[in-house]
Amino acid sequence: MHRPRYLWCLLLTPVVFVLVLSAAGCGGSDQDQLVRKFFQAARMGDNMTLANIATVSFDPNKDGRAESISVVSETPEQARDLKLKDLDKTLKDATTAESEFSKKMKEYQDKNGEAIKRVLEVEQKGKGKIGGKDAEVQATWRKWRDESSTYQKKASEAKNALKTERKVADLSVPDKDAATFDATEFTKEITVSAKVRTPANQVEQKTLVLTLQRVVLKDSAGKLTEGKWMITALKEGAKTS
Repeated sequence: MHRPRYLWCLLLTPVVFVLVLSAAGCGGSDQDQLVRKFFQAARMGDNMTLANIATVSFDPNKDGRAESISVVSETPEQARDLKLKDLDKTLKDATTAESEFSKKMKEYQDKNGEAIKRVLEVEQKGKGKIGGKDAEVQATWRKWRDESSTYQKKASEAKNALKTERKVADLSVPDKDAATFDATEFTKEITVSAKVRTPANQVEQKTLVLTLQRVVLKDSAGKLTEGKWMITALKEGAKTS
């Protein structure tokens, strides 16, 4: 039986209407959805998801369960050029210098092994007197040890500096060696209002401020690699009235 064309339109209209409502319900920026995903994973104790999107947590057993998340405001993105290449070079130079020094120190130790052994035994016992050539070895070996500590400290400090500078990059772009790129770190804050059910089963309206960060890498040809946003800090904001 032939149906009037307008009937097909009427039949399709509810479907279209449902699709429009569904699309509207999924609105919000990617960062807004990331925040909601974070609190949902926190409520469910989904540590695997949390580890992939955040370095902080919202422990339901300690902080409560945040629900009815509403984004209040977002700050503009702040950009900072990372000094990864410079810090990586500093680390390599410090490591090379330490290695070369260690080789020279080992050569001296091999040539004066017996004397160094006698000196160390006296130092450990805290008794006896060191004289003659052993005294010269003691002074020289002490200098070697002091300088070795200095080289080790420089290498350690360079390693820690690079590790700190690239922390967000390694999370945001985990499949790239960020130190081989020009890198820019972006930071923004999102403030949300949420109903938080405390461990004592009390419901409180709270304002929570989340820090989001990501890194964008640029290679020598100018090609960009966009890193994912990560939630790297969370604090409670001013109380809502």
